[in-house]
Amino acid sequence: MAKFIADDNVPINYYDTGGGKPAILFIHGWTSGGAHWGGIMLALRPKFRCIALDLRGHGRTPAQGELTISRLARDVHGLIQHLKLERPTIVGWSMGGLTTFEYLRQFGHAHLRSVVIVDQTPRLRTDELWTMGLFGAYTPEHVDTFRDLFSTQQRRVLRRFAMGIVHPDRHVLRFLTWFTAPYRFSYNRAALVPLAEDMAELDYRDLLPSLNVPVLLCYGGASWLYPGKVGEYLQEQLPNAQLVMFEKSGHCPPFEEPRKFVRTLSTFLAA
Repeated sequence: MAKFIADDNVPINYYDTGGGKPAILFIHGWTSGGAHWGGIMLALRPKFRCIALDLRGHGRTPAQGELTISRLARDVHGLIQHLKLERPTIVGWSMGGLTTFEYLRQFGHAHLRSVVIVDQTPRLRTDELWTMGLFGAYTPEHVDTFRDLFSTQQRRVLRRFAMGIVHPDRHVLRFLTWFTAPYRFSYNRAALVPLAEDMAELDYRDLLPSLNVPVLLCYGGASWLYPGKVGEYLQEQLPNAQLVMFEKSGHCPPFEEPRKFVRTLSTFLAA
């Protein structure tokens, strides 16, 4: 575990297996943390240098400064520069996927080896023409409802979200996720609403055709958060994308099917 100081003087925590091997930078999701990638990093360590940061308000990184996806993307860029990574692969899961899209918008992809997006849509909010957002239906009214519920029923919201991200057939894992959600130390609750509200305003659909970099798309076959054919849409819009479905997963393929995820990622990076 280590830290670097971002350009606004906020300390950003990260984990780094070290070594001179090809680098993979893992970006976690909302309410998660860099430590959650630990098992994946351990499995990939023999062949890759694995790095995972704690985004602001998550893990051991404080909820300080600007709490937006744009700021998180700048932190990712700062870490890449701090570690002097050459042609890393970025793996972004959930909110980390949006952070990856924002990173690509700000800094491009010429210096990247490849990109992996795990179960994320390019636009959370839905309308009459776009139905592949969060829950398949996420309007401004839903955003307002989320904010109100979070202020009065925070524990209920966190538990409902946590249980819903796991495949419905994984009963034990769903229960454990539901039970522990309000008590985790992987996030600062003060960061959750600002980041959730910011994510609802973002739209990366226009960016997709310009991303001429190898992209691996890993999507859960029973994702409650993104029940539409988001993976298929991204595969069509991206110039150089490969889609792998994880049929036994909900929103968390790396953690519900870790062996398949490690195997899929290793094969992708070996190509």
